[in-house]
Amino acid sequence: MMTVHEIMEELRAFGDPQTKSTLMRHGAREPFFGVKVQDLKKILKKTKKNHQLSLELYATGNSDAMYLAGLMADEQQITREQLNDWVDQAYWSYLSEYAVPWVTAETDFGFEPGMEWIDSDRETVASAGW
Repeated sequence: MMTVHEIMEELRAFGDPQTKSTLMRHGAREPFFGVKVQDLKKILKKTKKNHQLSLELYATGNSDAMYLAGLMADEQQITREQLNDWVDQAYWSYLSEYAVPWVTAETDFGFEPGMEWIDSDRETVASAGW
């Protein structure tokens, strides 16, 4: 099994300056490497779904790692509290409109947090609810 440190090194290696520049124009901020989704999926093939590792990756605050965490998350194990933490940390659309809602929608309880998030005054939280 891969560790967070090993995954962060792979993310660094896959980092692409042009992708990073593009993502920064759309709201991403440091720290992140600018990894293309196709390269994130290469890492995902090695890790498969891994609940604990997804939580650790999301907690890094690195946008690439946070998005990968969304791909890796186990919808059967993640809790509502964990998803609320994730949505609070999802500071730009890449995370708030894709990573967090995709995981939430696949849970057995996804409708309820989505309805709560829609009413948020924070745009990123509200967009996760939609």
